[in-house]
Parts: sequence; structure tokens; C-alpha cells
Amino acid sequence: MPPLKRMQVMKMVGGKVKFIRFCRLAVIVLWLPACTETSVDIINGDVTGDARIGFGTPGMTRAAGVVNDFTAGSAFSVWGWYVPADADSEVFRAATVSTPDGSTWGYEGTRYWKAGRTYSFYALYPTSGELTSDGAVVSAGYEADGTLSLEGFDATVGCDLMAASARDMSGDTPEIVPLGFKHLLARVEFVGKRSVATEGLEGFVPRIHSVRLYGMYKSGNFSAKVTGVMDNAEILAGWSFPDGSLRTTSEHPFASYDKVQEVTTDGVSTVDVLLFPQNIDREYCLEVTYSSDEAGHDVRRSEVYLASLPLAVWEAGKHYRYTFTISDNDRILFDTPTVNAWTEAVGGIIIVD
Repeated sequence: MPPLKRMQVMKMVGGKVKFIRFCRLAVIVLWLPACTETSVDIINGDVTGDARIGFGTPGMTRAAGVVNDFTAGSAFSVWGWYVPADADSEVFRAATVSTPDGSTWGYEGTRYWKAGRTYSFYALYPTSGELTSDGAVVSAGYEADGTLSLEGFDATVGCDLMAASARDMSGDTPEIVPLGFKHLLARVEFVGKRSVATEGLEGFVPRIHSVRLYGMYKSGNFSAKVTGVMDNAEILAGWSFPDGSLRTTSEHPFASYDKVQEVTTDGVSTVDVLLFPQNIDREYCLEVTYSSDEAGHDVRRSEVYLASLPLAVWEAGKHYRYTFTISDNDRILFDTPTVNAWTEAVGGIIIVD
């Protein structure tokens, strides 16, 4: 099989790369730990035992928030250096590593391990070319010490942004490079439902007419060292919002759900987004328009400021679910927000008039 062709166009600017493609929503986690294969020749899939640098995926591994189920065409960007340094010590700079079949990984060209050198590799998912919105350019790149810098990242594009590193690998003992990716964003979901007690209640037909989430920033910058499995405090501290950044508003929300939908006891997912890890600001608001009459003509609006609910922070790699119920007395009842690793949970009730 010939080497994989480059799948994106990149513009080099200093030590960083400018990217100019759109991101598709990808709520997956990449996990690339040490493999059992003896070869590092991933491009051709041969077990040759030579000194080519390669990347691969393991057998089934189960851990919180980690899967190894990749679709054909998945890809990430990789940077790599070795020490002691020489003229060729920068081995990768935003090179695209992709999989044609969901299991075999390759990149364009071939790099080789050198004996007597110690290597460090850093990766960013998705590929750098998928980090833009409406043509806006995102600057992204690693320094040799593992510092990842992102400027102008727009969270509204829905990219499941992740980073990984594999450090201190010896060129004397070539092996497939293991990369365990870490989420840099939080998943926040809002679900509307009716209570079981209202089933069969004559004339009561609860409907959502629209949902809007706003008050938070849509774009931010990131800077932190990716030198292992970063903890959530490091990721939270890595995000910043430049002076002059504009907050989203009801007219221009971070996300919205604009569909008239009758709700059920199972719940209807409305807004489901990836947000910057951050302390929940008092300006962050969920606005719900709804009705409960049979004809759906008596439309009401309720606003809840998320800081009033018993949750103070959104952390990277966690799934936060806010569930609200349209009650038969025209109130919005919020369950206690639940937290899990991209999964579901349950909680108590908060009344919002």
C-alpha cells in the first residue's frame, strides 16, 4: 500500500500552523497506548522491525472517557523533537497522522529513530486544518518543551479538542509511539421533559418552542504544557479570554434549539455543546420558550442564570447534564445538574418561576 497522501493544506507561520478548514462534530476520545506490534512501520503495515517512527492503536482498552473505536479518515496533527539536538532534531511539525480504516495509522513520508537520541512527541486532535469557523484563522502549535498554544479557537464549531504527549522515548529501542489524548473542553447538555405524574392529564401538552444558551465567550486562547496526563486544574488555568472579547447574547447565542417539540417523560435533548472549561459566570443564561396548552398558543419564556444552580465549574472531559421539566402549573423545574465522563446521571429538583 503506498504512503497516505496529505489530507489538508497548512500555512506555516513561525513555529505555528495556520489552519483553514471547517470542523465536524466529533465526540470521541482517541487512545493510542503502547502496542504489542514489534514493527514501527505503520505506513505500509509491515512487521519489519526497522527504525521507522510510527503511531498505532492498541487492543481494546477500557478506562473512564477512553475508547479506541475510530472511523476511517480520523486524523490528528503531531509535533516531535529529539535531544541531544542537531540540524534534524525537529522530526515532526504539524504532520497529519491519519487512519484509512479506523485502525492503521500513517503519515506522509518517513521519519527514522536515531540511536543515542531521546524523543518527545506532542499531538493535537482534530487535525489543525479542522479548527476554523467562517474562514477565521486559528493559530495552533507546540514548542519543543511541550507548550501547546492556541489563539482564536472558536468553541461554537463543535470540535472535540484534545491533546496528547509521549515523552522521553529512546531511539535505541524503537517502538510504536503511544499517545493518550485528553479532552480540553467540557460537554454541556440541556434536556427538557415532562413528569410522569402529568401523563394523561387532560389539556396538558408541554412543548418546547426554543432554547438559547448565551452569556459565555465563543472564542478563547489556550496555553499550557502537555507533558503528561494534564489534570483539570491545569486545563482550566490554560484557557483565557482576551480583553475586548465579546460575550454571546440572546440575539446571537452560543447555541440554540429552534424547533417546536412536544416533550416526553424520557426527555428531549435540546442544546448539546462543547464549552471552554470555566467557572460558571453569573451572566451565563439558558432561555426557554415553551407552552403547555393543548393548542400550543400560550407561549411563555423563562430565563435561568446557571450560576443560581448548584454547580460552580465546568471541567474538561466531563459531561454536564441540565434537565428541566415543564410542570402542569406552568413552571420550569430544574433537576440538580449531573456530572459524568461524557455519560448520563440523575439528580434533585430546583424550581424556576
